[in-house]
Amino acid sequence: MNPFLSRRLLLGAALAAPSLARAQAFPAARPLRLVVPFGPGGITDLVARVVAERAAALLGVPVVVENRAGANGNIAGDFVAKAAPDGHTLLMASVAMFSVNPVIYAAMPYDPARDFEPVIAIGSTPHLLVAHPAVAPDLAGLVAAARARPEALSFGTAGAGSSPHLTQLAFQQATGARLLEVHFRSGSASVQSVLGGQVSMTAEATPIVIAHVQAGTLRAYAVASPSRVALMPDVPTTAEAGLPGLENGSTSGIVAPRGTPAPILARLNEVFDTALRAEETRARLVQQGTLPLGGTGDEFRALVAREVTRWRPLLAGVSAG
Repeated sequence: MNPFLSRRLLLGAALAAPSLARAQAFPAARPLRLVVPFGPGGITDLVARVVAERAAALLGVPVVVENRAGANGNIAGDFVAKAAPDGHTLLMASVAMFSVNPVIYAAMPYDPARDFEPVIAIGSTPHLLVAHPAVAPDLAGLVAAARARPEALSFGTAGAGSSPHLTQLAFQQATGARLLEVHFRSGSASVQSVLGGQVSMTAEATPIVIAHVQAGTLRAYAVASPSRVALMPDVPTTAEAGLPGLENGSTSGIVAPRGTPAPILARLNEVFDTALRAEETRARLVQQGTLPLGGTGDEFRALVAREVTRWRPLLAGVSAG
């Protein structure tokens, strides 16, 4: 054999050995961490806990959900990007972290395109357009009021670039109305401001607002989805309410740090895809208004790419720092 070729083969084997050893040892006899980039009680957190429970049973080790909120997910993203690439620290990423944050932040602590390996798309929860009951009796009345008085009606969001903010931008594009943006640190804070009458309206995932709608303290106008949601079958879709094309929600997927060995990524994809296919898991997700996704890591990457194309034109001039 050519001596030079022989040395190259030996070097390649030496470099591959640590990666292979990590893959063979996965999962180690210690918990996996599934880092959620938002606070407890939000839709990403709720979905993560349902899926983590089933994945833990399949893996035979605990899957601990850890909340690291801030900067529209960038704090959690930075933490996971710097974690050991051994499959034991994962990120329950919102799609906006990869499709929106690079546009609205002047500097990013991580590179969304290079610092992570996609594992799987987890779920998508459509938004409900809701408002304080005193604002308008229906969506047509809301749109008319918003068009008549630019920025007289306010829209609460979970921060610049958050999924509620994207729904607000899409609402403005669809209606020609101009709303006053009011950014909060969380979706729950935004909802509380609408309940208190300080802010006119918002958009949030069904499980976050359903109790308030049922109590009559929030009015639900439409669900930003192609079809109605089982939790609130009487609420029309945005298309049915006169705003075709206005669809958005909270979509999430799991990623691992760059350099995670391919066999570990394959095992993680298998486990979480199996978890999502389990009848009990699907039922729990659907019950809270979430559409389970699944599929391959490459399919999740393609989903993110589509969202980049969709939202970038609407983000011109939006800045989060």
